[in-house]
Amino acid sequence: MPDLRNASFKPTPTWYEDADTYWRAVPSSIGGMLGGLDQVHTPDIRDSRAFLTKLQSNPTLSLSTKYACDCGAGIGRVTKNLLLPLFDRVDLVEQNPDFLNEARSSYLEQEIQRVPDMFATGLQLFTPPQGRYD
Repeated sequence: MPDLRNASFKPTPTWYEDADTYWRAVPSSIGGMLGGLDQVHTPDIRDSRAFLTKLQSNPTLSLSTKYACDCGAGIGRVTKNLLLPLFDRVDLVEQNPDFLNEARSSYLEQEIQRVPDMFATGLQLFTPPQGRYD
């Protein structure tokens, strides 16, 4: 795997296709989303919540809590455990339709009414709805 911290790194012509191939082979589970490192789930959510809460409490930023967008959402692990407790609604962007199907039919089943849109596309092709997100 290339060192992404290296400033001279250049993606290959098949960068996005390679990523799509990789993620299509990953199970639609928390373990799959975390590369088998399930133990990072709790500290990841805890520390991300502390970071977002700090940003939301900063009056100079005036961030809305109406809408968030989970980019590279997978099955909705971050949506369910981090974003929905902090935002009214969350859209998902995920290039793997199997992950979105798992989110819709199982993982986010109880919260699905607060997930208005699931965009089955890669981030490189995603155009956010105008004015929806801060």
